[in-house]
Amino acid sequence: MDIGKIAKEHPNWADVVKGVLFSIAIILLIMFSLRLFTRHGDEYVVPDLTGRSAAEMEQYVQDSNTHRFKFVVIDSIFVPETKGGVVMSQDPAAGQLVKKGRKIYLSVSTMNPPKVEMPNLIDLSLRQAENILNTNNLKLGQVIYKPSRFPNAVLEQRYKGRVIAQGTPVPYNASITLVVGKAPNDDGWETVEEE
Repeated sequence: MDIGKIAKEHPNWADVVKGVLFSIAIILLIMFSLRLFTRHGDEYVVPDLTGRSAAEMEQYVQDSNTHRFKFVVIDSIFVPETKGGVVMSQDPAAGQLVKKGRKIYLSVSTMNPPKVEMPNLIDLSLRQAENILNTNNLKLGQVIYKPSRFPNAVLEQRYKGRVIAQGTPVPYNASITLVVGKAPNDDGWETVEEE
């Protein structure tokens, strides 16, 4: 079988074969170039950063090959009972393979707890006041009883020894002192001294 003879007899088919061979060569060249351009095979394992404090993160960045990654804090969230500045979550997750220079997005716990508006507890019963404090992420601290014609009613609400008005911002989970009315006993009025 003579290829030259076939090419002379069927010139259109020869052009088609040349076009196909040229296309295959171009595709192979593009695939090879993409492998070089995308650094195929140059992948790194994402470290587990959750639970690390800000100081631990600084030390980790200095001591390890983290120059492969870029760390970006995208969110700060409040987590009760957690120190501020601790990595709570990351994206991509630990163990995934990523390219050099990949950004790792971090969510960290807030350094300061959020503020809560103080509710109005005056004239409520002690039980109602305690429920409202819990609902507003506050807690009942000391209860001080004072003589009153309104037993078991809240007379004052205090934070750190000072009377606090409704709507005043206080820290999350703050301890609120309540001054509550107490009815007289058989001997007259009974009072409890403030501390």
